[in-house]
Amino acid sequence: MRPFSKCLTYHASFAACQSFRSILLWRKTVRASYNAPDALLATSSVSGPKSKTFMINDFIEYWTATNLLLNGGNPYSSSELLERQVALGWSQSEALMMWNPPWTFSFILPFGLVDYQTAQFAWFLSHTLIIFVGAKLLWKMYGGEAEKSRYASLSIITFAPTYFVLLLGQIGPLILLGLIAFLASVKKRAWGLAGAALTIAAIKPHLIYLLWLALLMWTLKKLQWKLVTGFIVTGIAVALLPLLLDRDVYLQYVDLLKTGRVTKPLDWATPSLGTALAELLAIPDAWIRWLPSVGGAVWFLWYWSRRAETWDWLSELPLVLLVSVVTASFVWTFDLVVLVPAVIQAAVWLSQFKDRARATICIGIYVALGAILLVSKIFVMNDFWYFWAAPTYLLFYLYVRATAGAAIRISDQRTMGA
Repeated sequence: MRPFSKCLTYHASFAACQSFRSILLWRKTVRASYNAPDALLATSSVSGPKSKTFMINDFIEYWTATNLLLNGGNPYSSSELLERQVALGWSQSEALMMWNPPWTFSFILPFGLVDYQTAQFAWFLSHTLIIFVGAKLLWKMYGGEAEKSRYASLSIITFAPTYFVLLLGQIGPLILLGLIAFLASVKKRAWGLAGAALTIAAIKPHLIYLLWLALLMWTLKKLQWKLVTGFIVTGIAVALLPLLLDRDVYLQYVDLLKTGRVTKPLDWATPSLGTALAELLAIPDAWIRWLPSVGGAVWFLWYWSRRAETWDWLSELPLVLLVSVVTASFVWTFDLVVLVPAVIQAAVWLSQFKDRARATICIGIYVALGAILLVSKIFVMNDFWYFWAAPTYLLFYLYVRATAGAAIRISDQRTMGA
């Protein structure tokens, strides 16, 4: 196994809610000249211009990139980003880059119109609302009883990635918003709106790659072109908007992907199965990180062959998301927030499961898993070692689906047949 000697570490402390702190570690594996040792680099707050106090987390990449775009700069320039980030209190020699594609700006531009502190608070508040209000909506969509809707909030409170994504100021909740809007539109058979909603989920297309494969297969079978039209038309609109501010923004993004002057995403030791395989087998080539994704695609084609005739997006999307995240080539623990639909679907099943003893055991396992992730993050900061987290949530979901979910489906069928 290759050593984790060349890295940057972000440390998160959950005490006293004094600040947002990162909990990631990333490693440089390509540039031999990169020699930063492991260190706890983040602080609870830093002094910025005019003695203002700024809380530094990953939101700084989104705000500085958007601010540059709005002010005629290059949002993918490491030097321009570093200059603005240092002014806010960033203490590293390398800028924190925004690796999301240019159409992402269409959804985050308003945050760049205000100062950093205001934008950061609005970001945190809006993302918190997306997660918790979204959970309530999902509870209703999945048939949860209204008097038990508090279980939706409890499920989110005990879901460790909720804290990770909010404390780091990451963009995952926006992807979740797109997924929830997609399900809500599908439920109402508003296919055009469903397609439009998926443009938000395309902020990190690799993370939910099986969803795109599922959409392709479903569209070819159902010939539901309204959804495709909604996706394409809205996609073109959100892709063109950044060009109005910077006609070279896509070329600048390509230049960022090609440059060797910054640490790239595939240089990071992310908690994915592909990275774990690379470390276990000591294979430095990037192809092995994509191997689980190939397996995920093969699994989906098999699964589709068995479910195509009765495919229901509301029922099937949670499993598709879980397998996609588990087999994605690039994923962080905070990205697991997109699994909220699976969390709520399982919570509804358990709330209706007549075998209360088994349901209580399942709930206990779920809460324990969240607690283990939260507590262990304080002591083991390297995100790589949590490659087991997503597969564990998948196994938990499959068990609940096979027990509580199956029992409820059988009960519903008997009720309908009575």
